Amino acid sequence: MGVALFIVSEALFFLAIFWAFFHSALSPTVELGAQWPPMGIEAINPFELPLLNTVILLSSGNVNRPKWANVFKIINNSMVSTFSTYTTGRIPSTKRIGPHNYDVLCLLIGSLLGDGHMEKDAIGSRFCFYQKGEHIEYILWLHQFLFKRGYCKEDIPKIHSRIIDGKVNYYCRFRTYTFSSFNWIYDSFYPIVKSELKGKKVIPVWIEEYLSPLALAIWIMDDGSWINNRGIKLSTNCFTLKEIKSIVSILEKKYDLKISIHSAGAIDQYNIYFPKKNLPILIPLVLPYMHPFFLYKLNMVRPNTL
Repeated sequence: MGVALFIVSEALFFLAIFWAFFHSALSPTVELGAQWPPMGIEAINPFELPLLNTVILLSSGNVNRPKWANVFKIINNSMVSTFSTYTTGRIPSTKRIGPHNYDVLCLLIGSLLGDGHMEKDAIGSRFCFYQKGEHIEYILWLHQFLFKRGYCKEDIPKIHSRIIDGKVNYYCRFRTYTFSSFNWIYDSFYPIVKSELKGKKVIPVWIEEYLSPLALAIWIMDDGSWINNRGIKLSTNCFTLKEIKSIVSILEKKYDLKISIHSAGAIDQYNIYFPKKNLPILIPLVLPYMHPFFLYKLNMVRPNTL
């Protein structure tokens, strides 16, 4: 925008010069002797020295092109270096204020609808991604997506193990940097700060704006499953029936889907179902954003990558 404003200002500057010239030359006033050039002024022949100056100016621009290419390369490298410095963990969260790309927000919010969660300290919030060890490919994909945009450390997530009830469990995880500009998301998804419900996620009233096909794909990869002869199920046990009805209404209106809500078999727990007749609409929506590992959740076979 700064470059555009500079070019416009330069264009208007030269427009003013030419405007003044044509105004005086086409209708010279009495003060100018009613002629152009004015009386007593001997004009320079434009095809002599002015033409030579023009040729030198244009040719110098062509000669110096490699020089300016190097200058711009240095500037670009400096900007990349600055970006790399910004993405280190040493930047205070108060200085991490965005703005955030729409796709980044959709991915993060889609993960909160699924397995993702957030943590908050006194001044900032961060996103946490946790999956079973066998889903390491998906975690690596999420990490690469966010790292390229400066949202997390370069450290590649690894598979860890721990013993629970005498069994070895494998898992992988990573966190984003802490951003003060993530607080509004945390406060919307975790509005309860006291009582035994603290830390429980809720669906914000503004969810429709960020419920893009990318967010829907992330949600399906996190919480979706293929049910034979029925369609795709989203496990939404952590949300209330009112919240589920609200988000179902948004999906039906936004993407012309027909969705059903079924009891999960426990009190106040419900799941969302996309019946098989929805697949011709649903699959083209989310397929461009699905990781190949999770294509089975759409009843599709993972392509051979060998």
